[in-house]
Amino acid sequence: MNIPFLKLRVADCAWIVFDRSTTTAAPPSADGDRPWPAVARAVCDRHRGAAAVGVAAIEVDGDRLGVRTWDSGGEERSPTPAALLCASRLLFDAGRADAETIELRTGDGTAEILVLDSRSFGLSVGLPATDDGSPLDRRYGSGGLGLAAAPGAGVAMSLRVGGERADVALYDGPRGARGDARRGAARRARGEVARVDAIAVARHELRIRRGSADPILAAAASTAAAVVADYADRETVVVVGGDRLVVQWPEGGPVFVAAAPEYCLSGEFWLPEEA
Repeated sequence: MNIPFLKLRVADCAWIVFDRSTTTAAPPSADGDRPWPAVARAVCDRHRGAAAVGVAAIEVDGDRLGVRTWDSGGEERSPTPAALLCASRLLFDAGRADAETIELRTGDGTAEILVLDSRSFGLSVGLPATDDGSPLDRRYGSGGLGLAAAPGAGVAMSLRVGGERADVALYDGPRGARGDARRGAARRARGEVARVDAIAVARHELRIRRGSADPILAAAASTAAAVVADYADRETVVVVGGDRLVVQWPEGGPVFVAAAPEYCLSGEFWLPEEA
């Protein structure tokens, strides 16, 4: 049978979204039997598929909407912020979401996505923390100005946000970032912690390379590091993959990121029926 899907992206991070929540779709019991790992591996393939980082399946349980995700290798993962925003854009445009907020059930609980306008959606990704779990701004001071980085010296910081760890290499100019980005790429190839390379263009704008990190989490991590280094204000624009994400980190509060998910293409995946 043919299963329709839509490919959406946030920045340079694309997700294949299958909407199984409509009345014409298969019921949840049948949907749960689908070989989603094999579907994800096939449809996300860069050469023979639609080239995406993973598959998101929107489901319905009673009157509650939920999302399950699998990466391009077929492993089921907790939905990333980018996947949640892509699913929310589809539901909003289909008229099956609230005008102000969208609640999606995940394996970890319930995610709340705010509808900012017809194109822009945002969500809180939590408090930035150090590796030992301490709040980042508590360690470096309530003003977030505990690191005084000399011009051109750069800052390297490991932190956790949204349940994920990222190593941020932050510069206030392009010279050091180019060389360090090459080292970061080599580390990513070895399968180490996600590396985010960031340049503070101005106090209200960062430009980043996210590596393997989710773009929403990468934007949040780089902003937190830039605030601590006194390179950026607590509200800034982060440019990643050519897109502009708005990030806010209020003093003592969680990081909020807003983005505009975009459609890439629509298609159908052929799922052979079992005899």
